[in-house]
Amino acid sequence: MKVLLLVPKRYGFHQSFRETFEALGGEIHTIDYQHIMVGWKQRINTQMFRLPDKWRQKWEGYYYQDINKLYLQEYDRIQPDIVFIYNHELLVPETLAYFKKKSKIAFFLGDCPYYTPGNRHFLPLLYYADAVYTYDTFWIEQMTKMGIKNMHYLYPNTPTDSFYEKELSDAVYEELKSDVLYVGMGYKTSWGMKKAKFLSCFADFDLQIHSDDSMERWFEYFPEIEKCYRPRTGHISVERLNDMYNATKIAPVDANPGLLNALHWRWVEALGAGALPVLEWQQNVVEIFGDADVPAVKVFDEAREMTAYYLSHEKERRAMVVWMQNLVKEKHSIKNNAALLSETMHIGSAVKNQEVLVNR
Repeated sequence: MKVLLLVPKRYGFHQSFRETFEALGGEIHTIDYQHIMVGWKQRINTQMFRLPDKWRQKWEGYYYQDINKLYLQEYDRIQPDIVFIYNHELLVPETLAYFKKKSKIAFFLGDCPYYTPGNRHFLPLLYYADAVYTYDTFWIEQMTKMGIKNMHYLYPNTPTDSFYEKELSDAVYEELKSDVLYVGMGYKTSWGMKKAKFLSCFADFDLQIHSDDSMERWFEYFPEIEKCYRPRTGHISVERLNDMYNATKIAPVDANPGLLNALHWRWVEALGAGALPVLEWQQNVVEIFGDADVPAVKVFDEAREMTAYYLSHEKERRAMVVWMQNLVKEKHSIKNNAALLSETMHIGSAVKNQEVLVNR
């Protein structure tokens, strides 16, 4: 069974899905167009939403054509049985129609098609899917209403070689250490003010905020976070981020504009490295943790007291980290996620046949 992943390699999702399909006996191939396309084209594309639609369409006709031509060439070379896509990866419907002739197609939604402006075809693409997976139950409800079929709740496993606890050298620890660490993009809309308000509740502690220059817009309203701000340019590597989480104790995790019920996956990454996530409460807290008393705040100001408690009670902080880690390992293991994909995509027989050939 050949699996083509159209998943950005810079995300932990990539390694998680690689390991999950490998557990099903898959031969994995990945295309990450951002590793291939010229950098200036990517920068232009991120700003195209600011232009009138007729100009955006002209650009898309040029930029998307190059990317989809690459997809089609690699698809014909690999001839995969399954194409598994993160969000939309700048695909166009014609490319999906071509894939659909010979392959099963599945999506994992890390962002909501209703709110993510990166590809005008995002929502129409999902109608080509044999299965769609996401960690936001609200999206499942809404898109099922629209006739998108075979949608399932799935939390990717955190790859053990991406986010894990490790012993840092003294030099690295001194460079990175903090009590509270936030890493994430800012927003220039009111969602950015919401994020800044959330982070301001941690400013009394040894807080570091690693974000882009959108965060600076909100210093006027929350001057206390300015001293905590560390300007970020580009993406922080998985290896570096893992070290940063190993050098902290608390990781605030807010909900972004596209998450209606879900918790941002960043909480799983921070937890894997031994940091305790303090969560903005979302409805899927109950889906994940049941009625357990976990560090999730329904009112932002509660975060101060909660953080102060765990910073002054290391034994309890560690106990909560271990309990949450074990829950993630149990509920969202590679084995369990592979079983879900096998059942919902009806690929068990293909895996079984492959195992028979291997045994021969």
